[in-house]
Amino acid sequence: MSTDNLPATTAERPLLPAEFDDDLRARLAALDQASDTHAQGQRPSNTTMAYKADWKTWTVFCDQLQIPTTAATRGTLRAFVDYLWNREKRAYSTIDRKLAGVTVTLRQQYSVVIDPEATKAARELLKDYRKKSEAAEEPARGRGKAPAMRVDDLRRIASLCDADVFGLRDRAMLLLGFAIAARRAELAGLRLRNIRDDDNGLLVDVRVSKTEPRTVPVPYGEHPGTCPVRAWKAWQASARITDPDRHAFRRIHHTGAVQPQGLTPQRAGDIITAAGLRAGYEDLFTGHSVRSGMATEARRKGKDRKAIAAITGHKDGSRVLDGYMQIVDQWDETDNALIGIGL
Repeated sequence: MSTDNLPATTAERPLLPAEFDDDLRARLAALDQASDTHAQGQRPSNTTMAYKADWKTWTVFCDQLQIPTTAATRGTLRAFVDYLWNREKRAYSTIDRKLAGVTVTLRQQYSVVIDPEATKAARELLKDYRKKSEAAEEPARGRGKAPAMRVDDLRRIASLCDADVFGLRDRAMLLLGFAIAARRAELAGLRLRNIRDDDNGLLVDVRVSKTEPRTVPVPYGEHPGTCPVRAWKAWQASARITDPDRHAFRRIHHTGAVQPQGLTPQRAGDIITAAGLRAGYEDLFTGHSVRSGMATEARRKGKDRKAIAAITGHKDGSRVLDGYMQIVDQWDETDNALIGIGL
């Protein structure tokens, strides 16, 4: 076989990083900066704000120890965990996230890569603190899980939303949020182009997400009062939302004029909380309640776990998904494993 047309081979080895010249280093640094900027632009705004808060906490801690903020070692990270747990009395999940926020900020803004063994040691200390707290039967820290908004709750809350433009928006947010198992940031991030009509209902592209983007097929509901498709169409028509690049859910002036600006994730969660309070619920529903409610109701109806995960965006076998599927009735056959087994 002729080798005339084959590319020439070379015995030269590739350059090692230590052998890069100044021009190549500069071009690589520019590429790093551009990629960091792009990646940061893809991150949900609430995650970015959380990382800023994490860094502020880390800065205060470092000032007290009189160490530079770039000194993230095994000892300083363990001391950070101790500071947050014993002095600040922070919840386990908050401390775990702050460790992640500090790690990401140091890598992206200061090119400081923390030794994985150092973060592992800090998290092991955090786990030890939690085990010790549980053994001592201390009260759990943090707000705890958001109560699941079940279908009966959803029906009552939606029915008590007003018929004006405020009520149409709130009802659409509640019902569509439940249907796509939305986090509050996912609701706030929806654009008109993400909600497409289909003969069977809607196809909702959830692009702003902590996990992988997903497309949720939302069918027409069995009951008009809780149908997310009808609720969305009523709000869209009332608000006259036509620009595909504008937010699906908007701010509304107190006069009733729909504004071009979208909602913040915090405001989206507040709307859900306020709707529950207006309906007379003492449990404080949050933005996560519709997400947990969908997973809980689907489980109780015997829906396939993969089908539930396809809507919530969890990976198959996710332990986090189990946390969304709440026990809602300890004496119900579905939620009590002892009933109906032949005792």
